[in-house]
Amino acid sequence: MNDHSRTIIHLDIDCFYAQVEMVKDPALKHQPLGIQQKSIVVTSNYVAREFGIKKCMPIPEAIKLCPNLVLVKGEDLYEYRKMSQQVFELLSQYSQFVERLGLDENFVDVSELVSKRIGDDGYSNLKGFVYGDGNSFDCDCGCHERLVIGSVIAQQMRDCILENLQLTTCAGIAHNKVLAKIVGSCNKPNKQTVVFPNSAPELMISLGSVGKIPWVGHATEELLSSLNITTVAELQNCSKYQLEKVFGKEKAENILNLSFGTDESPVKLKEKPHSYGLEDAGKPLVTEQQVEEKFKEFSKRLLRLLTEDGRVPKVIKVSLRRHNLALPMGDPKESRQCPFNADLSNEAHIVAVAMSLFWKAVDKRQPFKIAVLGLGFSKLVERPSSKRTLLGFLQRNNADEIKPEKLQESSHRFQSSCQCPPGVDKGVFAELPLEVQQELWDDYKRKEDGFKDAKRARKTGTLLDFVVRSKT
Repeated sequence: MNDHSRTIIHLDIDCFYAQVEMVKDPALKHQPLGIQQKSIVVTSNYVAREFGIKKCMPIPEAIKLCPNLVLVKGEDLYEYRKMSQQVFELLSQYSQFVERLGLDENFVDVSELVSKRIGDDGYSNLKGFVYGDGNSFDCDCGCHERLVIGSVIAQQMRDCILENLQLTTCAGIAHNKVLAKIVGSCNKPNKQTVVFPNSAPELMISLGSVGKIPWVGHATEELLSSLNITTVAELQNCSKYQLEKVFGKEKAENILNLSFGTDESPVKLKEKPHSYGLEDAGKPLVTEQQVEEKFKEFSKRLLRLLTEDGRVPKVIKVSLRRHNLALPMGDPKESRQCPFNADLSNEAHIVAVAMSLFWKAVDKRQPFKIAVLGLGFSKLVERPSSKRTLLGFLQRNNADEIKPEKLQESSHRFQSSCQCPPGVDKGVFAELPLEVQQELWDDYKRKEDGFKDAKRARKTGTLLDFVVRSKT
């Protein structure tokens, strides 16, 4: 028998982008609202949907259906990311196991909280809708009681989000992730639904197409179609051996399990992003000024994200795709990247580096037509502690001046550290962290060896320059 011990809530924010805009401007609440990205309406509020507006509808078609449609630019995701993080933080008050799916969906494993609420007053009456027959239930593992309690907790979560952020949400409650995600879509907007294990087969069959099973993507759907499997019922009744020949043993078993609503995957804590990047595939760029303006726009948006993240990038990357009428998607995408150690507050320097990378991919002497342009940062690392930086060292010693006897002691300890560059006080040098000593020595060696590589050439403002100038 499947494990029913968990209680999983899938929470989906109704028309998320549109709701964020309506929270910012309440006057939009009762107007047909569409969120515009390039030439399409990526989403809309429910007022607009009554006119037939659908996701990813071309703007001319949307305007034809709803002449009074209010369009708000939604290409800058900053406000949406910010609101998404606030939702995540509220949900984290109920469980440490919260998994984000994009910006508007979250899984929450509330099993631990449910176990604490068993027998408590106010947790015995189910909240919301029930999919299928919730009465004829013959499982004696206690899952019925746990899911009822889960429905109460889901309602509390949704009330909390509405009260604090003015966002309405939908929720699905089940004993695993795939069922919670599916059943949450059964009653929308601003509603919640529970599915008990006995109704799982009925829920899965109701999907019809295999493409509606979560995590069965388009490529998998195409391969299943090649096996004459297009419905969930056909997938449930197919030969496992037939699937294994196409997908391999592990994936075949996973697909088959999902078709029956079986999913043992845990709610995973999402790690911080490994990179941040933006791309624009709008009107082709044909001048240096247009490219530079686009990099300025990217820089502003990326710097806000990096500031909130708190980490610093070590690599900057520019990507582009040239316009080519002979190819529907344009030329293959190209990219150039280099180490990045500049001050993140210096937007002009970021743009200058981005332009230099752009010109490494594009011949400045020839006309160009860029269909897609992107800028990104990667290899994010934690900001160094002030105790481990030269600034921190100087600040500490500014408050507590180094005494001659301490310098003498440092000179003895210096014997076991890096070699001190000429012109630098050995006592001061010995007080520096080892990695800073190494950086000073590397600066000196690059100067001495006359290293000419533009990527690493020594510039004024290096640690070595500062220490030598300070001494003199």
